Amino acid sequence: MTRGGKQHKQHATRYANLRHMRISTAVLPLLLRAPPPQASEPAQHASEPSFTLISTSLLAQLLAVEQQACATSPLPPLRNRYFALRHGQSTSNVEGVISSNPAVGTVRHGLTTEGRLQARRAATRLLDAVGRERLGELLFVSSDFRRAEETAKEALGALVKIFEFESAVCLGDPERDGAECDLLVKLPRQLTHSGVRTSTLLRERWFGELDGTELRNYNQVWPRDLVSAAHVHKGAESVDAVTARVRRLVLELEDEFKHLPRGCTVIFSSHADTLQIAQCYLAGVDPRSFSMYRFRNGEVRELRQEADSLVEPVPLTYE
Repeated sequence: MTRGGKQHKQHATRYANLRHMRISTAVLPLLLRAPPPQASEPAQHASEPSFTLISTSLLAQLLAVEQQACATSPLPPLRNRYFALRHGQSTSNVEGVISSNPAVGTVRHGLTTEGRLQARRAATRLLDAVGRERLGELLFVSSDFRRAEETAKEALGALVKIFEFESAVCLGDPERDGAECDLLVKLPRQLTHSGVRTSTLLRERWFGELDGTELRNYNQVWPRDLVSAAHVHKGAESVDAVTARVRRLVLELEDEFKHLPRGCTVIFSSHADTLQIAQCYLAGVDPRSFSMYRFRNGEVRELRQEADSLVEPVPLTYE
């Protein structure tokens, strides 16, 4: 087999069609366009959600969507390290509306007080995940939406404060001099000079006609994502389109920092769908399954090129 043929086969295998998935039984009335169960029927206990196994071929029939795997080429082996940070709680989260329009998201829907706290708390998780020895090569790259950029700035500021607090403790010890404290808890220059870089390639996924509507309307898109990486239902951005822009950004960063012996450590501050699709794509897992790997506000994950780097999947549910 030629090299090109082998690569094509590997690509096809890597993004082989999903066959079955577990979803909440609550979705079945939606898919079948049937009325929900009557209130008089016995309800499932809240701590014991009911799920069912459904084939993607049947789901495709129910939704009238053709099955299409991800068409974006896999990434080559990467030198940089990549981490994902989902934005903290935003005002749009509290309002319960989909905020995917750049004209709105770049100027409104910033962080709530709780969101700022989540972003600052993420600093300690980043410190542990990245490692102190790699902070000198750290770069924050953020979506230009307010909630993501504010999260990156709060997390970066909190990282700087951690070193300042530690340095103050060290300098307060009469048995240690300034030179020793600099050696032990010296603030990496990169943290105070790099700032936060923004990129439109990390923006929130566009939800078309559903933008500005209630959050439950994600339910009109996510089930179709499980079947097709190319669908654009209601004008939503396809999974393919998101993987393509993530691929472009990663390759740009790989080229920019190819001169560094260990590469760069990059923190992507972005949004749930964008980061979940990115994580599946980098890990070589079918990106259509991204909705089963939900990010919490302020959550940090490393993005590795290993399938076992993903968290345990949670069946797609509807509320």
